[in-house]
Amino acid sequence: MISIGELFSKTFRVLKGHWFQAICVFFVFNLILGLVQAIPGIGGFLSLLISGPITIGICVYSLKIINDNFPKAEDVLYGFKYNLGNGILAYFILIPIIMIVGFIVLIIFLAINFLFYIFLLSMYYIQSYESFMSNNDWEALLSPFRAFSFEFGIVEPILFIIFIVLSFCFSIILPWIIASLPFAMTFFIMAEDSSIDAWDAVQKSWKMMKGYKLKYLSLNIVLLLLLVPIVIFTAFIGLFWYIPYSYIISAVFYEEIKNIESNKLA
Repeated sequence: MISIGELFSKTFRVLKGHWFQAICVFFVFNLILGLVQAIPGIGGFLSLLISGPITIGICVYSLKIINDNFPKAEDVLYGFKYNLGNGILAYFILIPIIMIVGFIVLIIFLAINFLFYIFLLSMYYIQSYESFMSNNDWEALLSPFRAFSFEFGIVEPILFIIFIVLSFCFSIILPWIIASLPFAMTFFIMAEDSSIDAWDAVQKSWKMMKGYKLKYLSLNIVLLLLLVPIVIFTAFIGLFWYIPYSYIISAVFYEEIKNIESNKLA
């Protein structure tokens, strides 16, 4: 299995010559989903109905890019033409599983976060309490909260606040990624085989991801870490490049593990 760095390099190589089209395709794809979701009353349900077929189409388009197989914008509609029912069914199979598992992992992550911060504050507070007892210094009792104060400079409190925000953001986002890891290849499998039914694709993804979940999780963590500076330093403009890149790198990952498994059988 190639390294994370090699996955990034290969994705840049396969996107060469396809950037403009990919940016346009993924922009329209997300715009359509956003407009559907904005429909009052039924938007959420309609977006669930079309998300599966559109995701299959995006996978078809992404695989054509990495294989340089003349990708076209209309490839996004592949799921509606050839695998509509199974595309919808796959989404409705995966959502409850990911929601239940993700919620359990979310509770665990938030509990760990909470206990970690309680531990940090307690370490500060023990020192403060000792200072209070020895010097009768009442202000020492407030010292654990000075990490948020700009009294002695701005760098330390800003870094501390960024750390807290990022840790909670990761605690909220990562559980859903972890819950979806075994099923991450479902729609790529359906993109390559229009005859496969939804449940078989889910099971095949589960088997395919055995031994590769940690690598795919690492890839997603790196992508999340890159997302923060891209959003901050480009004022969201960088998302036009980031979104297609994040989809294509998943397709590269799929091709890599598919080839590895094929070579094992050969």
